[in-house]
Amino acid sequence: MSFFWDLARAEPTAIAFIGQQDGAVSYAELALRVEACAKRLPANRSLLALCMETDLQTVCWYLAALQTGHPLILLDAALDADLLQALFACYRPNVILRGEVVTLQHEDQLTLHADLALMLSTSGTTGSPKLVRLSRKNLQSNAEAIASYLQLDAAQTAITTMPLHYSYGLSILNSHLQAGARLVLTQHGLLSREFWQLVQQHQVTSLSGVPYIWQMLRKMRYERFNTDSVRYLTQAGGRLDNDSLQYFQQQTQAKQQQFIVMYGQTEATARIAYLPAELLAEKTGSIGRAIPGGKLWVRQADGQLTDQPDIEGELIYQGPNVMLGYAESLDELGFGDQCQGQLATGDIGYCDPDGCFYITGRAKRFIKMFGLRISLDMVDEVLARRGLDATSTGRDDKLTIFISAGAAVEPAALTTELSALFKINANAIAVHQVAAIPRSTNGKVDGQAIKALMAQYE
Repeated sequence: MSFFWDLARAEPTAIAFIGQQDGAVSYAELALRVEACAKRLPANRSLLALCMETDLQTVCWYLAALQTGHPLILLDAALDADLLQALFACYRPNVILRGEVVTLQHEDQLTLHADLALMLSTSGTTGSPKLVRLSRKNLQSNAEAIASYLQLDAAQTAITTMPLHYSYGLSILNSHLQAGARLVLTQHGLLSREFWQLVQQHQVTSLSGVPYIWQMLRKMRYERFNTDSVRYLTQAGGRLDNDSLQYFQQQTQAKQQQFIVMYGQTEATARIAYLPAELLAEKTGSIGRAIPGGKLWVRQADGQLTDQPDIEGELIYQGPNVMLGYAESLDELGFGDQCQGQLATGDIGYCDPDGCFYITGRAKRFIKMFGLRISLDMVDEVLARRGLDATSTGRDDKLTIFISAGAAVEPAALTTELSALFKINANAIAVHQVAAIPRSTNGKVDGQAIKALMAQYE
């Protein structure tokens, strides 16, 4: 099996990356830079932690680790220092990589499973120690599947629109390397003037984003932007509202572009399903069909799996990109494949007669906002640590907090605090004071009463 990090696969003179500091870097030059990074890594297989920036140096460390077989934890470089130290204390990486600096922490021989290649956080930027364990097979199979259904080739040019430590952002990097294509590395946001100047300057052929990005571009009237070079747009990281889907279907059709809705989870290395652009008008709201090499089922109430239409249950995915399992401690990095290629997604849905899937709800208490998975249990834990009688709820475009009237906190101050901690826009957080938090007789929060409260404030 060949891998996307085998850079000799690509045309040596083809451009791999375009960066603000490094300019255009060919695949041949990239290979030399990655080789130089590899020589700075330990001789023995070691656990590495990489503070992920959107720059060429960071990408070179990532590829060097994959080439040399060192398991790698990808971390948000902007993570709070205390949270970062807590993760280091939990997993005890041998080496920490940040920018050009290599910091040797210790030379202990850790127990790391032979298949372990990469670990990604499940919780965005909150510093949770829960990591997804991925293998080389997971990474390669997902990159191949994405390159296949997006019809990527060496003529394509993508641009970074999301952090590379986030599975969606990383999947764009991986799939374009798989195709021998180009990637423009930028820290400019998709809503900035500088970003669009880069799109035009480098003739970018694709744009990707989470729902919030597309909602903002709709408000700014996407049709006004110069996107003559763009071939397709992709959306994942949560459900985009139907009005926005219909808007982009119409706009991209008018511009002879494609708008491709995708669905995935970090536990599946990024991608599980996609909706071909030609089906968007007919099947607005669908996540589409399983990616090449994968299979989706619905688990019925009796536990049996079915792909028959109009039966609702938990979506179950099977494919070579399903993680090895989770880790919450160093010892668990020695575990093998606990999932055996099958993933219970935690999403409730059904399949239509044409084989396209729809999500109707979530089995677990989490929401996706701005591409980040936010655990409502973690939000509740934060509220509890502050001594507040409070609870959280929400949907993919709004985090709602209810606090009892006697709570010693100002709603505006709590909004600011949660926005900073979870790195989500303050406008997407609503804090409401209520007379009391509704609870059932066993003392647990009454979920149905909370839903009714939420409806009152919408």
